[in-house]
Amino acid sequence: MRKSRRPTGARPTGVPSPQGSRRSFPNQPPAESRPRPRPRPRLAATPTPTPTPTPTQRSGMEAEDLQEDLTCSICLDYFEDPVSIECGHNFCRGCLLRSWGPGGGSFPCPECRQPSPFSSLRPNWALARLIERTRRQRQGPVPPGQCSRHWEALRLFCEDDQRPVCLVCRESQEHQGHTMAPIDEASCSYREKLLKAQCSLKDKMKKAMYFQDIEVKNATAWKEKMKNQRVRLSADFAKLHLFLEEEEQLFLQRLSEEEEETTKKQNENTLKLHQKITSLKQLISEVREKSESSTLELLQNPKDLLTRSENQDVDYSPEVLMVKNVCQIPMMKEMLKRLQVAVSVAEGTAHPKLVFSQDGRFVKNGASASSWPLISSAWSYFSGWRNSQKNAPFVDRFQHLPCVLGKNIFTSGKHYWEVESRDGLEIAVGVCREDVMGLVDASEMCPHRGIWALSWGSAGCQPLTGSPGSPTKQEPALHRVGVFLDFGARDISFYSAVDGAHLHTFSCPVSRLRPFFWLSPLASLVIPAVTGGK
Repeated sequence: MRKSRRPTGARPTGVPSPQGSRRSFPNQPPAESRPRPRPRPRLAATPTPTPTPTPTQRSGMEAEDLQEDLTCSICLDYFEDPVSIECGHNFCRGCLLRSWGPGGGSFPCPECRQPSPFSSLRPNWALARLIERTRRQRQGPVPPGQCSRHWEALRLFCEDDQRPVCLVCRESQEHQGHTMAPIDEASCSYREKLLKAQCSLKDKMKKAMYFQDIEVKNATAWKEKMKNQRVRLSADFAKLHLFLEEEEQLFLQRLSEEEEETTKKQNENTLKLHQKITSLKQLISEVREKSESSTLELLQNPKDLLTRSENQDVDYSPEVLMVKNVCQIPMMKEMLKRLQVAVSVAEGTAHPKLVFSQDGRFVKNGASASSWPLISSAWSYFSGWRNSQKNAPFVDRFQHLPCVLGKNIFTSGKHYWEVESRDGLEIAVGVCREDVMGLVDASEMCPHRGIWALSWGSAGCQPLTGSPGSPTKQEPALHRVGVFLDFGARDISFYSAVDGAHLHTFSCPVSRLRPFFWLSPLASLVIPAVTGGK
């Protein structure tokens, strides 16, 4: 607690000074005109003798008295440009002028309220020199836990300035209106916040590391796709030999540029994640050091560290890596057209829900006649569609999957045909062995079970491998697919019938194959008529 104020440089008559008598100031009013101190009540009990203070205690009391004598009673800080007024009290020139306001005449003393004319204001050079000497003496190291400005114990924490302050600082103009809290209470509060921030940062770092793992896995998968595409590209160009050698080099160059560009983006993403992880590690270290530091170090602007922790975020959207430069070999469409064969479906192998046109080139997955006998029969009659044959033996037809085989049986040579989807619903086309009609689940439609097919719809296309995967989006949207079966190369390839872009290739070692078709609910497909070829 601060002591009550007393005028610097003058004391009421009859009041002893702990440092001896002081000299009087000029124009000091007589003692009778100044307020006398209120007499203290006497106690009936026998007064206890006051113990003699030790030299250390006397030194501390003298230092405290000196600090009080050098402190302005208005701003509670060391005098700045000290001036004396008629009553003998001293103030900062700026504080006094702000207290009195503009104008002339007489004004009350801010401390004793005795009127003093404005003309009595005089600079106190001796007091200014004493303050300067005191400041120079206190320029040494500040003891721990004390205010470097007032040399008093740091007991409060200023939320606005984010630093510990003493009681004198709290009363100064600098901290007027600021929110204060006891230093122990503020220390506990911010220590708890820093620990929470540390936990949050660790969670964010785990999230960033998880995304980094995804990036590495995506990069590996993309490199495998790029490898397969490069092999396929070289193989297609090899079929055209010298005539397409220049085109092959052109596409390889584009593919390399795409690889370089994508690799650059991957490296940038990896670098950003690495930098984010490094930043989070550094911030976690700072938060940990801050939370484990002493009370005074912890309270040196802790909110800045908390704000930085809260502003840290890990934003990451894994990019699906696709090969943009698909294989579009000039004249591939024309070459394949020369190998085109007429394909039609074998209705006796179809699932009961499939209906067909009269020529067997249109197939639709609709309601069976047993579901809507009257409507289905009438619709089939007037539309020219007919249901699959019901009297076909179970072993020779699909009973569980909405599939149908083609009439053609291929054992050698090169064959090409096209299939079109007109409604955007998912269908699958390809080739298969003749013993697949007993399959029960769609996941069994894969090379391991004797089916080599590609499915496509509005979402994109994907090969049927028996493993879950995401469709590859095609631009423009894929609506007609060409199937090329090459027994000499022992493979089957799929192309976009619009621009000849290569979609996928399976190795197909089987020597006896038939066309294969699968339709999703309500989907329909068309086998276009052959305009050239065989």
